[in-house]
Amino acid sequence: MKKIIFFVILIIWPRIGHSLVYIDINTPGQQKIPIAISPFVIKGDKQIGLEAQQIFQKDLEYTGFFNILSPEIFLENIPTLEIDFKKWQLIGAYLVVKGKLEITPQVINLEMRLYDASQGIMLVGKRYQGKKNALRFMVHKFADAMMEALTGEPSIFQTKIAFVYKSNNIKEIFVTDFDGYNPHPLTRFKTICLSPKWHPNEKKLLFTSYKKGKPEIYLLDLAKGKAKRLIYHSNLNITPAWSPDGNRIAVTLAQGKKQGIYLTNKHGKIIKCLVESEGINVSPTWSPDGKKLAFVSDRGGTPQIYILNLASNKIRRISFSGSYNTSPAWSPKGDFIAYAGLKDGHFQIFVVSMDSGEIRQLTFGEANHESPSWSPDGHFLAYSQNEKIYILRLTDGSSFPILSLAGGQLQPSWSPRLK
Repeated sequence: MKKIIFFVILIIWPRIGHSLVYIDINTPGQQKIPIAISPFVIKGDKQIGLEAQQIFQKDLEYTGFFNILSPEIFLENIPTLEIDFKKWQLIGAYLVVKGKLEITPQVINLEMRLYDASQGIMLVGKRYQGKKNALRFMVHKFADAMMEALTGEPSIFQTKIAFVYKSNNIKEIFVTDFDGYNPHPLTRFKTICLSPKWHPNEKKLLFTSYKKGKPEIYLLDLAKGKAKRLIYHSNLNITPAWSPDGNRIAVTLAQGKKQGIYLTNKHGKIIKCLVESEGINVSPTWSPDGKKLAFVSDRGGTPQIYILNLASNKIRRISFSGSYNTSPAWSPKGDFIAYAGLKDGHFQIFVVSMDSGEIRQLTFGEANHESPSWSPDGHFLAYSQNEKIYILRLTDGSSFPILSLAGGQLQPSWSPRLK
């Protein structure tokens, strides 16, 4: 993979600094913040400048936190980095974003600023420099800085989503940016590849492949662009999951009639069997503290979600509604487990609270909603809806597709924040 190299210079502004939390991301149903995106100052290729504005506006729309004001009501229409706070206050803009691009054949210089119009202060000011193919990355980087300033937490604008792409009888591992931009293959095995899972802090993926005839676990190093066979101990090696520290892997292996979840080191060497019984024991997902595993088992007669305490080896069931519950995914903060459950003939996405045990349905309608995967900030879920990748906002319950590929898109896996 080609690396995009760019330089980031933080502007030290005299009035930057605030203690307000503008967006409480843990409180659903908040009123959207009125924000104005002032026309950028563009020196050079106007089309590139307009593209930068569009990328940034789509980033804000993705979050669902903002009411983006129409430029038709702006009282300050001349592109400039200077600001007359009163003019923005009069149209009800709480926040204002301004930008400047200097575009040459060699590089793009991008400067962006975020202002609090109500207080008359600047909250964020940054400059970036990079080649033209780094434009989206630079804009996303500012969006990340802006969201961290407003919420106190890093956001998702520098993340990717891996998924299974299905075409005819072939399934390959693909990857796309968080917003569906630039989908492309990571494997070209011309066979069946399934269950991509990101390393918690490296550009690596585990996945299952039938490349050699039986399902085995492969490790893909995205930086090197190479995949190697990692776990192939039995006739069935499926549904791998990294531990939160990246040093261990939970994986389903079959020994005779018994199917178990095993623990291996990061090189694929078996440490011990964690769970074993006749029937299925699949799809492990780690708690963020690495002390528990959720998984799917039919030990009670139908596929249900269970939790294993790794210290005590005690197992408890957490899904009790519905005859088929699968694909558990533990939230980054450990407060919820999302899963897909069969209801009225269709799979829907549910979350169960780890504190109260309360189960809440998130998707509805006559479609199959499957394979939930959390964003690293815990405020979005990626999932497959009738073989298309959708994003669900946990703050307001809305959802939207991010890809329009011809083939099927399955089993999304959201990356950590990639540097």
